[in-house]
Amino acid sequence: MNRKLLHDLIRLREVRLREHTARLKQASRSLADIQRQHELAIDSAGRAIESADSLAYLDVFGQSRIKYAKLAVKAEEQVRGFREEVGVARKLADSARQAGAELRSAIATERDRSLEAEAEHFFGWSKASER
Repeated sequence: MNRKLLHDLIRLREVRLREHTARLKQASRSLADIQRQHELAIDSAGRAIESADSLAYLDVFGQSRIKYAKLAVKAEEQVRGFREEVGVARKLADSARQAGAELRSAIATERDRSLEAEAEHFFGWSKASER
């Protein structure tokens, strides 16, 4: 494979990995916010039961609690999906990096062989000229 193409592939895969990671982090932050709101709704409903003045708002607190629970489930599914995408992107980036390392190793090996052949040729020529 062409060295430049492989280099471009590695860069592309790393960019995609960073993109997927950023989306995962954003989704995780959103999930944390939703879970925080859900906990606040639960606490508010709990306090509403304790006070007679706020019993009228118990339905509103219950509805918001249900809403945030549903949102949390959707956000958890989204985070799980993004986590899988990051895993796939990481594997692809790692395989591209490994292919790059193998190519560099093959090039270095070929260069060493070429230098050894030149050295053998030179020393063979040198010995032949000494006779």
